[in-house]
Amino acid sequence: MRRYALLTAESRFRVHIVSQGILVGLAAGFSSICYRLLLGHAEAFSLRALTGGLALPTPVLLCVWALAALFIGLLMEKEPMARGSGIPQVEGELLGCVSMNWLRVLGAKFLGGGLAIALGLSLGREGPSVQIGAAVGKGLARLQKKTKMEERLLLSSGASAGLAAAFNAPLSGVIFALEEVHKSFSPLILLSAMMASLGADFLSKKFFGLGPVFSFGVPAPLPLEYYGHFLVLGAFCGVGGALFCRAILEMQTLYGKLPLPASCRVVLPALLAVATASFLPEILGGGHTLVEYLGHGGRPASFILLLFAGKLLFTSICFGSGAAGGIFLPMLAVGASLGAFYGTVASQVYGLDQAVVLNFLIVGMAGFFTAVVRAPITGIVLITEMTGSFTHLLSVSAVAVTAYVVADLLRARPIYDSLLLRMLRKCDTCNEAGKVLLEGTISHGAPLDGVRVRDAGIPSGCLLVSIDRAGEEILPNGETALAAGDKIVALVDGRRARRVRETLHDLMEVRGKRLNMRRDRRSGP
Repeated sequence: MRRYALLTAESRFRVHIVSQGILVGLAAGFSSICYRLLLGHAEAFSLRALTGGLALPTPVLLCVWALAALFIGLLMEKEPMARGSGIPQVEGELLGCVSMNWLRVLGAKFLGGGLAIALGLSLGREGPSVQIGAAVGKGLARLQKKTKMEERLLLSSGASAGLAAAFNAPLSGVIFALEEVHKSFSPLILLSAMMASLGADFLSKKFFGLGPVFSFGVPAPLPLEYYGHFLVLGAFCGVGGALFCRAILEMQTLYGKLPLPASCRVVLPALLAVATASFLPEILGGGHTLVEYLGHGGRPASFILLLFAGKLLFTSICFGSGAAGGIFLPMLAVGASLGAFYGTVASQVYGLDQAVVLNFLIVGMAGFFTAVVRAPITGIVLITEMTGSFTHLLSVSAVAVTAYVVADLLRARPIYDSLLLRMLRKCDTCNEAGKVLLEGTISHGAPLDGVRVRDAGIPSGCLLVSIDRAGEEILPNGETALAAGDKIVALVDGRRARRVRETLHDLMEVRGKRLNMRRDRRSGP
């Protein structure tokens, strides 16, 4: 009877997770759709205004742009958790290191992000959509008075729904939540995120149609004898991705050294957008227009290279200013430029048909994304869903894996990990007090596999409290032998959580996977 009661309770909990995931998906999806519509109108306005459509004298345009940029800076100073893409903030929230006011973040993200795109800044909607979805998930959890564990589950589901609605890509939303946001696999996270993504995608398709995000069509796959080009392009994407990460971080450092208040930094890229519009308007805005522009082909290689360099530099200047907006779509546009450049050169040097250039553009986006974010599965699935074709799955995978390896060899840290670390170092709202639970599974061949707890080298300040072995809970002591497949739970002081997490990661995993962290519900918000 007891086992039956436990199975019934577990079944009811899964049904509850499904219903909550759908609820969060619909709410987060609707919010992300509103944000996507807002930014679409804002980008159309910026292109019209900056290319002479408003017939404003240049001095007047500069004054209006400077005042609007100053307002964005003041808004971001008032609500610093709304700065940038929002993905590092979501990851920090799930780690228990920061806590955002979900309602204030929503307001600041909509207002600040809409204005930034209206000024022509090279910022994307996808990162903010992830944070908007996460904020909606947290808000629903708070309104329903959920536990801290359930709140984090709904928050990550909202983040998944936000990405799904932004790209019409439900599978990418789920994989992004697992691979990048949580950096671990959990059946509960998978179930909740899947329901949320499907709900958000349903609403998104009702608003934007059933077609993929990019409408330039799908070319015939490149013959297998030319696949060596994809490996070369993957290497270029790895180098370019490392350069992109370095440019983003160095630009943030440079802004910090300028003798300007933080609230005035957005003025610089806003004025630069006005100047850029006169000779290179293609690099303005998020980057969707640039990808479509390159997708129609016929551009000289020298001009495509200029677009690549201009988009990369302008994106780093815009993002480094602290404006509300992400680098998700701009990095795809930079990758598309790199792919189109390689394809154009290859068609001229090796006599490839000009029609195959679009193949390189598509795989270039996946390779560049993987090199920057270091999430290859998300990159492969994302580009597949955005183009609406599985025929390029092999070529996209080849470029993505090559780019991943090259970026790793260059020791380029994943961009969102680097941004999170910088945020935690200077964030005034960080909340690392209290106790944090670390959870993870020991892999075959890991340093902890086959050793006793007293010989395991567990870092100081970390207490091993539970081991789950094939469904049986073991309370460990110094003589307990650890084994591959053991799911361990460790308790650590919040101030040491990040350092201990990295140490335990090295002990439990041979490579790649990270630990999932959740705050003990007794330790407060």
